[in-house]
Amino acid sequence: MKKVVLFAVIAALCAGALLYFYLGNLESQKEVKVEYDSVVVAAVDIPAFTPITVEMLTYKQIPMGFAHPLAAHSVDEVVNYVTESAIIAGEEIFPSKLKQFGETDSGLSYVVPEGMRAVTVAVDEVSGVAGFLQRGDYVDVLSYTTATVQVVKTEEKPDGTMQTTQSAQSVSTTVVAAQNVQVVAIGMSLAASTGSATDATATAGYGSVTLLLTPEDAMRVMQGSKSGVIALILRASGDHERNTEKPVVNDTLLEQAK
Repeated sequence: MKKVVLFAVIAALCAGALLYFYLGNLESQKEVKVEYDSVVVAAVDIPAFTPITVEMLTYKQIPMGFAHPLAAHSVDEVVNYVTESAIIAGEEIFPSKLKQFGETDSGLSYVVPEGMRAVTVAVDEVSGVAGFLQRGDYVDVLSYTTATVQVVKTEEKPDGTMQTTQSAQSVSTTVVAAQNVQVVAIGMSLAASTGSATDATATAGYGSVTLLLTPEDAMRVMQGSKSGVIALILRASGDHERNTEKPVVNDTLLEQAK
């Protein structure tokens, strides 16, 4: 009888030990280690067409495999880029959906420096330097127009007195409307060269050139193009010196020809 009791006690102890280890194994299986991925999200609501600053961003921990594959993982990937659409707070930032200043792929408005204006002028084979212009060249803009000047004449009368008369006279003149301005686009292309077939088609026999101008120069070029004829004068590479040329009129040419 004692042997039976002893055997029962040993069996109970073994069963308890096995049950303990089994339950411990179940508990350890429940403890799953979760790995996280750090992604960049908007800390505040960011409106469309807004340059992104560091203060607008924060990091968010997302379980590995649940973050969007295009999401930024560093603020350096998105700072100083421009939003195309509004981004709400907490939303992941996608660099592929942002625009960057200075990149032609982003569009012309992202190439124009702050304070400058992009102005397109019509050209032909002569006024457009015979098709040799390229994006990045620097040119002067000359305007050939008609100006009204006041002509003062002093004549001696028969009685010996001097008589002064004043009259308005129209003269043809050439003036510098703008100088040392950069060519930002040729025809309908923002490409720096015409290496591809698409760029070659967009620039072949171009009839327009887009220039980077100050607001004041833009007004002078516009006035010159509407009141007369403008021509682009190509500068040598690296030549950015300002000219001090005075307006040239017909009388000036006659004086220089003497």
